[in-house]
Amino acid sequence: MPEMEEDIIRHYYCSICNETHEVKLSNNLSKAHSRFPFPYIFLHGDLRNILTTLYIDNNFEIRSTDVYKLTDEDLFSKTQVIMITSTLIEEIERLREENMKLTDKLKTLNKRFKEE
Repeated sequence: MPEMEEDIIRHYYCSICNETHEVKLSNNLSKAHSRFPFPYIFLHGDLRNILTTLYIDNNFEIRSTDVYKLTDEDLFSKTQVIMITSTLIEEIERLREENMKLTDKLKTLNKRFKEE
């Protein structure tokens, strides 16, 4: 059975969230790229709202970084946010009503069961 190659671990300090992140890079990652440094992108932060691009060379060293804090406006327009929120509120209300009906049915069934 062939031996599994271990991931390569690199550490990156983010000046936006003030944390050091451990980045696991697959040993096979450099085989997928013909140009170096190649971009390696990940999201982090409490809300996964910090977009980080690490530029990795063929020795898996981080050569440079781009860090960008995303806001709601970067992800969705105001119109989209309103539409998404409205849809979610309608679905929550529908589920609440369904829950109330099911709860009433369960109470009725429990009452019948106790009477028998």
